[in-house]
Amino acid sequence: MKKINLLKLILPVLGITTVAALAGSISSTIAWYAYSTRALVSYSGTSVSSTTQLQIGIKSDIRIQNFRNITENTTNFKEIIDEVTFTGDDNYYYFMKPGAGGMPAAVINEYLSQKGYTTNILEPLSTYTYSNDPTSANHNFNLMNRPTTNKPFDTRTNAEITKYVRIPFVFRVLADTATVSYVKNHEIFLSGADAVAASEQDGIINKAIRLYIDRDNGEDYLFNPNSLTDGSDKVSGVLDLSSDGYFDYDNNPASPTYNQEYIYGDYSFKNNNTWASCLTAGLEQSSDYVDINETGVTGRQTTFTSRHYRGVKHFHDLSNVESGVAEYYGKNTIFPHKNATTGDWESDYAVCKTANDDKALGSFDLVVYLEGWDFSVIDDELTHKFYLGLTFEINVVK
Repeated sequence: MKKINLLKLILPVLGITTVAALAGSISSTIAWYAYSTRALVSYSGTSVSSTTQLQIGIKSDIRIQNFRNITENTTNFKEIIDEVTFTGDDNYYYFMKPGAGGMPAAVINEYLSQKGYTTNILEPLSTYTYSNDPTSANHNFNLMNRPTTNKPFDTRTNAEITKYVRIPFVFRVLADTATVSYVKNHEIFLSGADAVAASEQDGIINKAIRLYIDRDNGEDYLFNPNSLTDGSDKVSGVLDLSSDGYFDYDNNPASPTYNQEYIYGDYSFKNNNTWASCLTAGLEQSSDYVDINETGVTGRQTTFTSRHYRGVKHFHDLSNVESGVAEYYGKNTIFPHKNATTGDWESDYAVCKTANDDKALGSFDLVVYLEGWDFSVIDDELTHKFYLGLTFEINVVK
């Protein structure tokens, strides 16, 4: 293997851009819980670029058919992409040819489309309770659909793949640019992540972006590209799913919980409390808008900020409710740090390492979705656009 350069690294990077915008019209107040025909978040595509020593491609268990033209002058993808196969390996690998530049978004979209994943829609979902601790019983990543109106108990279902993105990235590290040889056991790091609103008018919808890093050699983890530090999202609350201006409650006279507010998500009650003991007697008149979920939004209606309906036993606050949480890592945890002695980049959270075999491939799956329990996904934010930029990096090889 070639010696690793100890100098500051600049060139070996990968860039990805994802753009999100509203698809469809909005009527009344819309949140991530609303029907998908009323509000969807879409993105324009994902593109990648690579350098001379770090080659990035996609790993596919199907052969990608019918590549579209790359530009208006009808340059065909097959002229700039190498389709690589290996004996005894059922996968296909698609790398940009040397000198061809970055991988166009349409290449990845062809894969996503033929696999059934979304190519222009990101619909807010949730992991519900999740722990990054590999020893935890909650270290099991599953994306779930939105809650269902007036069904507060465990009625959620696995999210359809048409609502999020899973991209199987593959990497090769060239030993040098003169010969076609590849470096084994070389780590690839995620060293930059920027989720920003597309403009000053585009609010904070970008803060709901979550990335799941599904690693081949290492424990998987959930990452929030908007946060420097580790944190979590509460995955329960009192909600107005019907957008009628009132927190949902049981309006069935035959039900034992008739005229009682619902709470949605993963939760338990503190100090031997019960659902009934946490409720307050009904009001003579409906309340003003209340921020019971502590979103920071007051004085107007959203799914998280609504009103208590008159005569309904309601949650005055959620102090006796123990909410489930979805844990995530922040940038300070997963980004590589320079070793003070060797000068190398180091991290326990490298996205992958190139294999110790003749193929010398490294790979991981990137899942991109919007976390619906993040308070950024409130009704008025779904009209807004965001950008997601990622940078991958290696220690220089010479």
